[in-house]
Amino acid sequence: MNSNLESFTCLWLDRSVNSTEDNIQTQKELREVINYLRTFDDLNQCEQYIRQITKEKVVLIVSGSLSREIVPRIHDLPQLSACYVFCLNLAPNEYWDKKYSKVNGVFANRSKLVGQISNDQQSRSKVEDGASISVITSGSASLQARNAVFMWFQLFIEVLLRMHHKSNDRQELLDLCKANYKGNQRELKMVEDFKTSYKPENAIWWYTLESCFYKMINKALRVQDFDTLFALRFFITDLAKQIKTEHEKFIRTSENRNIIRVYRGQMIGTDELELMKKSI
Repeated sequence: MNSNLESFTCLWLDRSVNSTEDNIQTQKELREVINYLRTFDDLNQCEQYIRQITKEKVVLIVSGSLSREIVPRIHDLPQLSACYVFCLNLAPNEYWDKKYSKVNGVFANRSKLVGQISNDQQSRSKVEDGASISVITSGSASLQARNAVFMWFQLFIEVLLRMHHKSNDRQELLDLCKANYKGNQRELKMVEDFKTSYKPENAIWWYTLESCFYKMINKALRVQDFDTLFALRFFITDLAKQIKTEHEKFIRTSENRNIIRVYRGQMIGTDELELMKKSI
């Protein structure tokens, strides 16, 4: 399986997760909401996988029978963003979303499940999928080491912005997208549209579009993924140039009008916040 280029991972735990046509179809629909989807029919393997995740947020779908065991064990893990119970019988499981805050609902209908995850994901992305550059490397790393990593990363971005880009740079990014979004018809169509209609002067429009491109940039910046950022180099350069151009245009035309400063919020864990305080 390809690596996850986005900030969210969708996991589905059910003993019959891959055994019915209905479940297979649901998996296809889920991938159009959260591209990186892994299925498990073994509870311990699923829990072990969740516990080793450090760079993504987990959205978990679990059957009613298995939820009784796994939810109490993983609910307080910082990497778990949300959980959805998908079962045949609602009555025995309806108390889950009242007892555990990360359980976002109990569902017996596939369409309602996918619809709820899709709606919730729009909100989650706004607060948990920021593009801010993380300076957090590990809890044991010294302040000097973290500062060094941050400086090297800033230098890397500067080099990307100054590089001379070649004609095959775009194809390199397209190949990466096609490999990682194989089977995701929605994103593959977006990639094809990008191939045929992208222009440097429209970089901001493409970044703000609901597509894989902004998700890839945000995650790569946050976790300092050099390989993905290098694949995105021409797009990042075009984006930086257009932002600079738009800013200069705004300054020229603003005259003496007051400029309103706005801020964007982003959700972070308490441990990360404390480490950031120590890094100041």
